[in-house]
Amino acid sequence: MIVLDTRELDHPMPLEIVTDAFKNLGNAQIIHMIHRREPIPLFEIITKNGGHYLSYEDSEQIWHIYITRNGDLEEYRV
Repeated sequence: MIVLDTRELDHPMPLEIVTDAFKNLGNAQIIHMIHRREPIPLFEIITKNGGHYLSYEDSEQIWHIYITRNGDLEEYRV
């Protein structure tokens, strides 16, 4: 799993870092992005390029976004 904690980064760095990681993502790999808000533009980029994602906000208002190419995200559902 590739963990990318982007909570402290200013726009557009989180988007750039995650899209770069997605470009090199293998079929069995997963990105776990930790962010302070829900990155809607990222979701559009991921799905447009054949990826899948799952996102949820935890009790501390932190967003967890899981991204994969193969769509296998069941174990990350809350």
